[in-house]
Amino acid sequence: MTRNPKIPMTPGEVPQQRLIPIVSLPRRPSSFHAKCDFIDSMPDKVRPKGTPRNTTYLGSVEWTFGPGNSRFDSYYLNPRRRYWLLWIRWQSDNGSHHSWDWILYAYVPKKRADEKTAAIFLLQDAWMAEAKEHSLDHYFLIDEPGLLSVAEFAGIARKAWPQS
Repeated sequence: MTRNPKIPMTPGEVPQQRLIPIVSLPRRPSSFHAKCDFIDSMPDKVRPKGTPRNTTYLGSVEWTFGPGNSRFDSYYLNPRRRYWLLWIRWQSDNGSHHSWDWILYAYVPKKRADEKTAAIFLLQDAWMAEAKEHSLDHYFLIDEPGLLSVAEFAGIARKAWPQS
């Protein structure tokens, strides 16, 4: 059973984000360069079919672009046979009900990397690619940590958006 993300509804439910310790991110494994599926689609012959099974919840972030216009991404790491996959799980409005849908966000051939290292660099590379190609700005809020702490999300963001 995949854990659904928790969307904070009150200020008290949002993790503290004002004073964040600076953390050192792990060293990037050699030749570990993930691709954002939004920009460079995974080839059909190796693209997963269906939804992921074995996932680790990394956490959730949110962008607010204006009234009624926001993006809420919950990230999940999925180790496949030959690939590390990063998925976004988001709540869609299908008319009369809400459902959780999966979107492949980033991928990289499996390298010698532990789960947390793979998660950090998949997310960093995907954010950097989206920032460059689609002008994605720094997220507005970290809604919930998971495998990645608030400080680790902030460290990844400093690499993805160095001018922020």
